[in-house]
Amino acid sequence: MNPVREGPDAIFRATQLVEHVLQDVWEEFRLWKDDYVARTLSSLTSQVEDAPNSSALENAVYEAGWNSGSGPMHSEEYVEVFDCETQTTERVPLELIHLNEVALPPLPAHEYCTPIERNMFLGDDPRELPFIPFADDPSFDRARYLEEYNEFSWEEPAVDPDLEAIVVEAARRLHDDDHMPYRHIDETGVLPLELLDRDRSRGMVFRSRRRDFPAWPPGVPASAKILHDDTPAIAAVPDKQLAVLVSTFCTNFNCLTGFCTTHLDAMPMPLSTPPAMKNARMAQQASSPCGADCFVLAPSEQPIRWSAVDIDLLRTILDFSPDTLPCDLATICAKPCFEVFAQRCTTLPDSSIGRKLARGRSKPRLGRVTSALKFSDFDTQNFTPVKPCRHEGPCDAAAQCICFLNKAHCESSCRCNRKCARRWRGCKCTRKGATCGTDSCACFLAHRECDPELCLKCQARGALYQLDTSSSLIFNAGADARADVCQNTDIQYARWKRTTVAPGRWGIGLFMAEVAEPGDLIIEYIGELIYDPTADSREPIAMHRGRNYLFQLNSTLSVDGTYAANAARYINHDARAPSCRARVRMVNGEHRIGIYAIKKLNVGEEVLFNYGDHFFTAPEHGKRKEKEKEKEQKEKERGRAGAAEVGAPT
Repeated sequence: MNPVREGPDAIFRATQLVEHVLQDVWEEFRLWKDDYVARTLSSLTSQVEDAPNSSALENAVYEAGWNSGSGPMHSEEYVEVFDCETQTTERVPLELIHLNEVALPPLPAHEYCTPIERNMFLGDDPRELPFIPFADDPSFDRARYLEEYNEFSWEEPAVDPDLEAIVVEAARRLHDDDHMPYRHIDETGVLPLELLDRDRSRGMVFRSRRRDFPAWPPGVPASAKILHDDTPAIAAVPDKQLAVLVSTFCTNFNCLTGFCTTHLDAMPMPLSTPPAMKNARMAQQASSPCGADCFVLAPSEQPIRWSAVDIDLLRTILDFSPDTLPCDLATICAKPCFEVFAQRCTTLPDSSIGRKLARGRSKPRLGRVTSALKFSDFDTQNFTPVKPCRHEGPCDAAAQCICFLNKAHCESSCRCNRKCARRWRGCKCTRKGATCGTDSCACFLAHRECDPELCLKCQARGALYQLDTSSSLIFNAGADARADVCQNTDIQYARWKRTTVAPGRWGIGLFMAEVAEPGDLIIEYIGELIYDPTADSREPIAMHRGRNYLFQLNSTLSVDGTYAANAARYINHDARAPSCRARVRMVNGEHRIGIYAIKKLNVGEEVLFNYGDHFFTAPEHGKRKEKEKEKEQKEKERGRAGAAEVGAPT
């Protein structure tokens, strides 16, 4: 059937077709499930033989050759790997390796958590309670725990997974066999679940990529059950493609990855930049030709044939980076260098390039004395970083700059002018001076790590390269100092000490696998970034278990290592002889917690931390917060009353 066309008759025929296919699929699934359930139940009714005694079992295992040593054994199990780019599926067989000669003693009882390498922003837990924990334990403070939730999640009807499988199969047949777009299938209103996203709800095209399906229909591979969006691609529209790329790619120096789990806010689009370099000066900026097609060589007489999409791509790039050399633009646009230069001359003729700024943009007013500006980001206990700013003009109250309102320095991800008066200037330390990591360093004194973009003299940017080229430097602070590596970039480059998790004085502990000197970064404390309401709601469970993994990060967020964390969560408590301390550092505009040694730690020595008395009195945490909020509210009301008295007419 051809794609559905607009009109009453076409919609009527499409509705009949969808109803017919859905009815067939539903009946096929019912028959398959009846047979599947019958076979499954029958497999459970097999007669159980008498279990052999331990000596007979050992002899059987020995005769089967299982004690003959470790090694791979044949297995019919496999992993199905689907390649999204080639749309192909490959079955990778698995090998079973039996380890019979190695004794693996069990660890002490502990809660498992998902291992992560970076903090994950969670914010708040759902307000719907999924289940009541410790329901059969009368000692659990159930009433206190239930106060933190508004409703139960089971009150909302759950989507039937069988219904999802039926809808996906019906949509697959309609789309592949009858060439019917998903949009037209949804317009019929026949399928019980929508295929495309609507408002804030996800459709089955999206959800089909996030679940497993039963082995039905027979002969249909798992890759065919993943519905692929058939809406028009945005690849042909460069400006929209750039907007999607910018919004999904995190440019924070801590991340530089797509779909960042630490910074969930979409990165703001950069502001358009007026060109300042005329075409005649371009050749003077190129140090040497980039190749045989370089624009600095003699002009080529070859005809230039660019499509509209190619021209739009170049114009989009020139809108944000107009003074980029054609040599670099040629790589981005996948075009010869001289052709890019010719198109640049057409798009930005010298007559349109001057010293005047683009309309609506004023020259940024840079304050003469930046010390007069007010900043609060030095105090980690009373400050929380915000998302990067984006606005026209200087960062002030008139522009409603978010950094100005938060009394924060503008960071590298901000879209304001690079000469903005609110930007952090970095340190002036040198590599030979080895002052980074001491109070002589402006960054260290401000509880910041050196910025690889700003701290040029100390080579903060080159620290990672030096670590990569010499493995002996990665975990050797003394060697780091001798190699002139910046001493104030440990967290952002994950320059941790080697540690191991093993049974300690309290269950499981963290132990040194190499020597750590005083002041060395042992490890970063990593977990979920949560707000205070979620920290309060998790307290009853933490106190009932007798294990708390919460670290306060700043005035708004805490790092919780209960459900997702790294090995730092296993550091045990010692109030008398701690061996480390926690410090919150500003790392490229983001607060992170480092665990630093306060004395020399030898190999095999357990890492111990003094969590403080308040860490073990969490039941009062919520009450204390309520008292603090009541106190703040009274102070605000008192302040408003005083302001009213001052402003009252006489």
